[in-house]
Amino acid sequence: MQLDYQNEFDSGDDSIEVEKQYSLQGVEILEIRDVIQVITKDVQELSEELYFNEDNTFELLMHYNWNREDVTQNYFINQEALLAELKAKGIFNNHEKIIYNGITGCCQVCWFEGNLIQLGCSHKFCQSCIEQTIKQRVYQDKFLVARCLQDGCTYRLPFSMLKKYSNAQEFENLLCRRFVDCSRYLAYCTGVDCNKILKPQYTSVKEVTCVCQNKFCFYCKEDLHPPCPCDLVKKWLAEIKKDEANVRWIVVNTKSCPFCKKPVERSEGCNYMMCKPPGGCGKAFCYVCSQPWEPDHKDHFKCNKYVAPTANIEKEKEVLQRYNFYYERFLNSQAAKEKAMQRLKQIKEQYITSIFKHYQFTYQDSQFLEEAMKELIQSRVVLKWSYCIGYYISKTNQQSAKLFDHYQELFEHACETLAISLIKLFDEIEKLEHTQSEKPIHEQKKDFIEKKERIQNASQKCCKMRQNLETAIYQGEIYK
Repeated sequence: MQLDYQNEFDSGDDSIEVEKQYSLQGVEILEIRDVIQVITKDVQELSEELYFNEDNTFELLMHYNWNREDVTQNYFINQEALLAELKAKGIFNNHEKIIYNGITGCCQVCWFEGNLIQLGCSHKFCQSCIEQTIKQRVYQDKFLVARCLQDGCTYRLPFSMLKKYSNAQEFENLLCRRFVDCSRYLAYCTGVDCNKILKPQYTSVKEVTCVCQNKFCFYCKEDLHPPCPCDLVKKWLAEIKKDEANVRWIVVNTKSCPFCKKPVERSEGCNYMMCKPPGGCGKAFCYVCSQPWEPDHKDHFKCNKYVAPTANIEKEKEVLQRYNFYYERFLNSQAAKEKAMQRLKQIKEQYITSIFKHYQFTYQDSQFLEEAMKELIQSRVVLKWSYCIGYYISKTNQQSAKLFDHYQELFEHACETLAISLIKLFDEIEKLEHTQSEKPIHEQKKDFIEKKERIQNASQKCCKMRQNLETAIYQGEIYK
């Protein structure tokens, strides 16, 4: 059964070549159709090499994360063993046995009587049930694998069938996403509402810039994270995703019911704890000693029984507080960076014109604002990821943590000084849009020049403090 991706993207004239886009640093910018053509070419070539149909070739490539070398190497080492393993997993199937027309009977899912589709595993279902199953997997679950509707059957519906009963654009988007996610040479732009795919010309390129001006790390496919190394970024993001702080909060602030082991919180009041239904078992125990309330407990506010703690509660509290301390600042820096990016847009679209209107300074005279705001944005990014480093250093190396805190404190202060100096100028510009200044133009110009000098000095200092922190980390003075 042939798949016709190539035909969908052919222009009809083989002599016409799609003009390639490149970003400023020699990174090729691809569209989804470009990647689909690469996938189609890989499938066709591998299909001819292994004498497989295209459906089985698709499944084989996806099983090996689209690595053709792994496929051919494993296939030619022990062909029979590999095919037996793939068949047992439902990856390699006899899709030629599929019959779309001419089969009648009762669908085993909805009990519809009429025309059915017979799959390669010989199970038969109506088109509606197959179509709804595929749409669920592709649209909602975001999977390119859909199994036979018969419970316990490992047969996989072929890619040609998934494509046949899917929205073409949705299917191609998902197929492209899976391919790019597995590739070492491609990456989706991390910018908002940007679906461009980037392919650096050199494997050594780490920082890439899309045509939408978004920059990100090509190694770990995350936003730029200087001066934090990729492995620490992954570790930090995994920590956030697991939301371990909530787990620790439960440990610190609740007691387990001795009967059903459910966590029970005491916000205030006496030591009498009721594990309330419907979530709890309905039995009572003492909050202090965690023993059943009956028959020994008489006073609701006193308990003379000492029970050795099973965990170091104070340590758990410290872990929670430290995590929240760095995570809160991480989020605040991200929000400040986004605000600064909005301000940069305002500078280009609004403030430059206003400066010329009210102070009679040209675009060249106002160029310092863009430069200062770009420095602030870059500093916000570095400051954001410095909290990730601070979190882990504070756990492992107290001596390095003290030195890091010193560099970070100087950098934070310089960053905030620059932000405040910029905000003061922006507030004044916006105020002039609504009220006429009482000062003559020469005094307004003088005030503007003074603010310009303060902003430029603050920007230079912020840059210096940022570079000091980055250098100390990169050279191993702090993070080792």
